[in-house]
Amino acid sequence: MSAERIVAGGPAAGAVPAFVGPRENTYGSVKRLRWIERRLRPGDRILEVGCGTGYMITMPLIAGGHDVRGTDLDARGIVYGREVARAAGLDAERLAAIDLREIDERFDVVILSEVLEHQTDAQAADLLALIHERLVPGGRLLLTVPNGYGWFELESAVWFRARVGALVERLRIDVVVRLLKRRLFGEYVDAVHPSAVDTSPHLQRFTLRSIARRIEDAGFRVTDRTGSVLAAGPFSNLLITGVGPLMALNCRFGSRFPALASGFFVAAERG
Repeated sequence: MSAERIVAGGPAAGAVPAFVGPRENTYGSVKRLRWIERRLRPGDRILEVGCGTGYMITMPLIAGGHDVRGTDLDARGIVYGREVARAAGLDAERLAAIDLREIDERFDVVILSEVLEHQTDAQAADLLALIHERLVPGGRLLLTVPNGYGWFELESAVWFRARVGALVERLRIDVVVRLLKRRLFGEYVDAVHPSAVDTSPHLQRFTLRSIARRIEDAGFRVTDRTGSVLAAGPFSNLLITGVGPLMALNCRFGSRFPALASGFFVAAERG
């Protein structure tokens, strides 16, 4: 059932669907969004680089009243995101398929979420240098990356490379688990839209220490670092997503043991 927001003029003027953002899952999507929101200040000019469709971060921030733009080089993802934004009554023009080099403005905050792992060393260095240039003095970088040696990598290897996932699906174990969760906890959809419409491989692997060092080498001063969730991957997603207490525990353990978490959140200031 879709939510609705009544526009000015009352019901007679019509209604548009309200923006329905992502819900929490085993990957800590909402935890990441809340971590970003807590580091924003009133009046900040914000840019998300590599936003995909914009559904996971840029659009929720727009809906929350923030001055934010989202950019991505994948035009198809931006087209998709604009359609979603327009349907929800959000400003679709805040999403653009544009290279960061073509942007002359300066920003208080740049968000770089789940991007660097898809870059080569040279590309990552160039991107961080560009972001450094586009930030005002004292501007902040809010960055997230997966743990390249964490739980997600292990689960993915077992599910895909060892083909255990194919066996789970062939025996319809996944169907039984989803049915059981639905009966016990109700219907649960963590995202009604994709974060991106294209796929690209991971070219980099980071530890919490190595990603902090990479940021510092680019001229930033790391001010905060923490973990996302402890367990993530196809098995965890099947078992945990939609089960509130387990998702909350997973997020708590990610913060408690950041170096072992499946992903890292790092905040830094422009030096």
